[in-house]
Amino acid sequence: MKNNPVRNDLLDRPVTLRNKTTEKKHTKKDLIEFFRKVSFIMPALTLLLLLTAYPLYQVVLMSFYDYSDKANPVLAGIKNYSEFIVDPMFWSALTNTVIFTATSVFFGLVIGLTFALLLNQPINTKFRAVFRSVLMFPWLTSSTVVAAIFMLIFNPFGLANKILASFGFTALSQTAWLGNEHTALMGVIIANIWRGFPFMMLMLLAGLQTISNDLYEAADIDGAGFLKKLFYITLPQLKKIIATLATLEFIWNFRSFDLVFLMTGGGPMNSTEIMSTYIYQHAFRTLNFGYASATALFMLLVMVVLSFFYIKSSIKKEGE
Repeated sequence: MKNNPVRNDLLDRPVTLRNKTTEKKHTKKDLIEFFRKVSFIMPALTLLLLLTAYPLYQVVLMSFYDYSDKANPVLAGIKNYSEFIVDPMFWSALTNTVIFTATSVFFGLVIGLTFALLLNQPINTKFRAVFRSVLMFPWLTSSTVVAAIFMLIFNPFGLANKILASFGFTALSQTAWLGNEHTALMGVIIANIWRGFPFMMLMLLAGLQTISNDLYEAADIDGAGFLKKLFYITLPQLKKIIATLATLEFIWNFRSFDLVFLMTGGGPMNSTEIMSTYIYQHAFRTLNFGYASATALFMLLVMVVLSFFYIKSSIKKEGE
């Protein structure tokens, strides 16, 4: 018996209508669910917009104005941007920031890895816990306290000079480390490394504990020493953690302000002037808000680029 096309079409139509009705119900349900989820994040999103987006909009707007007359700022176009690009002090502050950041991150990783390797050794569990707690002290200490400690250490009559004098370095033991333009930046960097290495130590220790002991046992059988195990097993296994830590620490240190401001204020002779203190000087001491805003946006651009690489590496790590 031949199929009747008209009859088949009539039989299929109710099914089609039911499918469309179901799709409409699902769409409506999905929309309700979507708005319900959005309603939960709206308070936080609103707060974020008020505290971040609006101030950022104001900074962008101010960067195009000249505040020579504070009461009546005038539109200046890209004048502020062209000025800071040719300002030698800007490039000096940027150079100091890169030196401060790169040195802090590098030595923080080296010291953090050293202590992480020591804490990862099969030693007494209670002793290891106590030692780890003591090493976390710098990271838990506020910037104000860290600044005060190192200002006392680098004082002309402080601990640093007493140690140098005890080893016979009489000439060096008279140095005012934070008052000398050639040594002030080094003093601030040392304080920053001391404050920051415990976090890196903790992250690297967590990474070390994920490495299989089978790799080290195989290396022992092959007669590999400490350095070979470090360069051929430990570091390759920690490569992703080190890359993530380095990027994250670079972002944090690049925008650092409090420690430098408290210890030296950018002096002496601008030798410790970094980007954040440079912006602060122009915004709140000379009240040149337009110039400070333009410089701050440059700094924000650097942070966005670094954050992009950090997010990209994090997504790649999760994908693997």
